[in-house]
Amino acid sequence: MKAALFLISLLPLKPAKACIRALMSLIPLGIFRSYKTTYINICISFKNLSLEEKETLAKKSFIESVCGLYETIYSLSRSNKQISKNIIRVDNRYLMSEALKEKNGLLISGIHNRSVDILLQWINTQTPTVGVYKPLKNIFMDSYVKKQREREGNKIYTTSYKGVKELLKGLIKKKVIIMASDQVPQDGMGEYAKFFNRDAYTTTLIPSLANKTSTPLIYIGLFSAPQDCLKIIIKESPKEISTQSMNSTMEEMISICPEDYSWEYKRFKRPPEGIDSPY
Repeated sequence: MKAALFLISLLPLKPAKACIRALMSLIPLGIFRSYKTTYINICISFKNLSLEEKETLAKKSFIESVCGLYETIYSLSRSNKQISKNIIRVDNRYLMSEALKEKNGLLISGIHNRSVDILLQWINTQTPTVGVYKPLKNIFMDSYVKKQREREGNKIYTTSYKGVKELLKGLIKKKVIIMASDQVPQDGMGEYAKFFNRDAYTTTLIPSLANKTSTPLIYIGLFSAPQDCLKIIIKESPKEISTQSMNSTMEEMISICPEDYSWEYKRFKRPPEGIDSPY
C-alpha cells in the first residue's frame, strides 16, 4: 500500500497542487455531488456574500479540498520529518509547547482544514497522542491508515463509547488527546449549538472531557501559506468551555482562510426537529 501511495504522489506538493488547480479549472465542478454540498454549506455560512462571491469561494474550496487529498496521499507514504519540511510556520506554538512541558495532559481539538494527516504527523513529531477516528470503508486502506497514524507510540480508536473510555483513560494518565470536533456525532453524543449562526448537532465530547478533568484545551488547524507552503495555527480555548464556545472558536479559525476548510462534509445534516435538511 505504501508503495502504491508513493507512486500516486510522486510529484512534490507544490508542483502537484499547481497541476491540480490547472486541471480542475477546466472541469465543470457542478457535476460533483460534493461540490454541491460545498456550495450549500458556503451559502449557509456566508450569507453576507454575493451570489458570485459564494460561487467563487465554493469553487476555490472544492479545488483546495482536492489538493488536500493529494497532501494526504503524499503524507501517508512519507516520514513525519519529511512532511514537517513543508510546514514553514507555526503560529502560537508556545500554547502547545508550554502545556507539554507541564506534563499534565492536553486536549487538542482539530478542524478539517486541508490534510488532517499532515497535521497529525506534525503533532506527532512533538508528542505521542491518543485519538479517535471514523474507520474508512475500504478495510485495506483503513488498516494501513490506522497503522500509519499509530507510528511512534500513538494510539487511535474508533469513534464509539469504547473509544471515549480510552480517551478518558488517556487523560487520567496525563496523555495528549486529539480529535476533530467539527463532524456530526452519533446519536446521544452531541447537542445543538450555533455554527455560523445555524443550529448544528455538535459533539459534547471535547468540552465534557475538558471540564471533567480540568485538562487544558487548544485548537489547531493546517492552513495554506505563501508560495504554496503550509502553516499551522494554534488557538487558545476560551475560559468558558462549552459546545458553543468550541463552535465559535472553530468559526474564527475557519474564517481565517475559508477556502482551506472541507466544506464538502454535510455539517448541517441533522437539523433540529421540524427543520428540513438543507441537502
